Amino acid sequence: MTEKLLDRDSFREGVFARDRNTCVTCGALAVDAHHIIERKLFDDGGYYLSNGSSLCTRCHLYAEMTVLSVEEIRRACGVDKPVLPKGFTTERSYDKWGNEVLPDGRRVPGPLFDDHGARKILQRAGVLYDGTFDTTKMPD
Repeated sequence: MTEKLLDRDSFREGVFARDRNTCVTCGALAVDAHHIIERKLFDDGGYYLSNGSSLCTRCHLYAEMTVLSVEEIRRACGVDKPVLPKGFTTERSYDKWGNEVLPDGRRVPGPLFDDHGARKILQRAGVLYDGTFDTTKMPD
């Protein structure tokens, strides 16, 4: 069965209802309906319930900075069958911005690597150094 694509308001309402208006990572009052995988990576906007989580302001910043991983957030809100953007697979791990996360923690640049917003938040998080990932392994 295919998960239903929601509009923005229904996404927000559905995520908050599922998570009981509580930040799934720390238990504080939720104020943001966070896209676990950046919506720009989806051809249709990515407004799927399985791609959302309720977060407080602090945890939302941590999620955007990729301090909280996609997997941690999915586990916290009970998502075990996520909808993924075209070209992504459940056999690989990705950060919020679509960069592949290798088992040793290194990242392979993804489709949004040159996106200004993604680069800005990843630099703030200390993930980018001189405009690239530190010790990034490029695929062979």
